[in-house]
Amino acid sequence: MPRWGAAALAVLCLLLPALRAEARDVHVACVQGQLVALGQEPGPVDGVSGPRTRAALRAYVDSLDVARRGVFDALPGFDARSSVGWCREIGLSAPVAAPLMPSATPPQIFVGPDVHPEIADHVMTAFLEAEAFLYRRYGVQVASQVKIIVATNADAWQRLVQEAGTMELQAWADVRARGRRDCETEFGLGASASRDGLSFCGTTLALRTPALGELYRMVLSVTMTHEVVHNVQRELSFDKVPRWVNDPDSVRPRMGPAWMVEGSAQVIEQAFMEERYGRFVPGLHAMRTLAAGSDLTLRQIRLAGEVREAAAYDVSAYGVAMLVERYGEETLFRYWRVVGETDNWFTAFEQVYGMTVEAFEALYVTLRDDKMAQREFLADRDMNGDQILAHRPLTEAELEQ
Repeated sequence: MPRWGAAALAVLCLLLPALRAEARDVHVACVQGQLVALGQEPGPVDGVSGPRTRAALRAYVDSLDVARRGVFDALPGFDARSSVGWCREIGLSAPVAAPLMPSATPPQIFVGPDVHPEIADHVMTAFLEAEAFLYRRYGVQVASQVKIIVATNADAWQRLVQEAGTMELQAWADVRARGRRDCETEFGLGASASRDGLSFCGTTLALRTPALGELYRMVLSVTMTHEVVHNVQRELSFDKVPRWVNDPDSVRPRMGPAWMVEGSAQVIEQAFMEERYGRFVPGLHAMRTLAAGSDLTLRQIRLAGEVREAAAYDVSAYGVAMLVERYGEETLFRYWRVVGETDNWFTAFEQVYGMTVEAFEALYVTLRDDKMAQREFLADRDMNGDQILAHRPLTEAELEQ
């Protein structure tokens, strides 16, 4: 075979998974089915986006009044990558279309043999609680369906991954490493969210001490909420389609920065724990104290591209908590929406928070080390008369006020 022919064959082999994904996409099929239900003619409901599907979609959007079409105007052009967003927004705008979202079907749950029945029975409850909480508090509705893996050890976890068909784009060595990371933790429970599933693994799920059942169910519910947030982040940022994913389960430019990914989930997890269980949630003072226990910075976490250690979680949570206190809870998911719309989280951060990622990362150190700076940042005013607002000199306009 000529050298160029071998090269072309190699490229084709690499693209085959992407081509198969493009050939039939569950969220493209969702939109097609929704358009049929709304009286449009998208052609066959086959999961393949073609001229008829796009024409029917344009006709539907054009039929809406200005107020209702605004959310669609903000979405990227319709294709396999953005179809999950179109599926979600059509479902939210038209009750007849809502049941056609894949999320209308309960998640598939794969349970290992040693998981205690009491814990296994709670998995669906925990998922539905998390879903309901996110919709009730933040107005977030997901369109995608997920697969949930629940196991007590790495061997069982790996068998369930194969059975569920998740993480298929990853090298098997990476999948095994992930299994060990989730299953072999000092806390007895590890969890993570991949592009197409949620994973929970550890010895606590065997419930070897039945008297701790209530505590372990609570831990599973809180952890589930954290991982469902990651699923929402992937969906809103359109990170659900294989051909757009080189390393589908790592924090990467489409899902970032890493401290924002994990910090958001931490803050929302705490809000769920407070609402559902009435448990004390650390205030900003306590969060600042935890973060100050390490010299780690947001910038270092971003450059590392991952959050693994307790200190990194503490720093990430404090950073996001400061943003929430200053700009409001609604910005948590607005940020991820803008990430999807712009496909650039540097741009999205500046649009939502009015400063660059780098500027906030630099400010974080000041907020962590200077309590007055923290107070001034939250109040957005000079509180001690030094003509400096948390991190910058007052402008002439501010001095004249």
